[in-house]
Amino acid sequence: MFPIVEIAAAFGGGILGAALGALPAFIMTGVLVLANMTDMAFGPYFGPHISFAGGVAAAAFAAKRGSLESGKDILTPLAKLNDGYVLLVGGIFGAAGLMAQKLFAGVGTPTDTVALTVGLSGVVAQLLFGSRKVFQGYSLPDGKTALFLIALGLGVGLISGYAAIVTKNVVLGFGVAATTLILVQFMGVGPVTHHVALPAALAAAATGNIWMGALFGILGALLGDLYGKVMNSSDTHVDPPALTIATLTLVVVLFLK
Repeated sequence: MFPIVEIAAAFGGGILGAALGALPAFIMTGVLVLANMTDMAFGPYFGPHISFAGGVAAAAFAAKRGSLESGKDILTPLAKLNDGYVLLVGGIFGAAGLMAQKLFAGVGTPTDTVALTVGLSGVVAQLLFGSRKVFQGYSLPDGKTALFLIALGLGVGLISGYAAIVTKNVVLGFGVAATTLILVQFMGVGPVTHHVALPAALAAAATGNIWMGALFGILGALLGDLYGKVMNSSDTHVDPPALTIATLTLVVVLFLK
């Protein structure tokens, strides 16, 4: 079930994700999706449960060692720290991510097992290297923010749902959204929408209805805000988009397929 060659490759992918930084590694996932190289995008090379999760855990570990200012820093390439232990932690989480995802998929977990693994990996890193404060209370967004989230979810949900119906490719919108995170990497600001695009595409493809895509796009934007406030408020990164994708994919699988 866990071929040693794949585990070794995932260990390498986790090290690479840590060296590049979690977000740059995830941007590469998006680029590879758009290049139709999904084996590399979701496998040991740049699978988010491997390279991104490895980068997240390595950043948390580096912050605990005092060599990185914040464990929530997923933008900085950790190669700059010149610390082999940090990279090895990335490798360990990369290998563990591969095994966890295969285990979830093997038992038929009815959701996106890659996203589920990314979310749980962040929680484990928080418990091991952070303050262990995983949960915090939720406050509703103000009217302006709520309107922004609904509008963003609607727009991305419509276009991602339409693309999924027309092209039969449910990860196309996800790839676009992941690639556009380059704006966040280099400008410090930009829309984070992969947790909007993927559930919208899945819902639209399952029903053949673009409006279902719009609904799930809005749900993705709002649920991402909830997870961001409840589970990503401590000193390491627990990924709200991954938790959102896992939750809404579960809904699609159970109720729309």
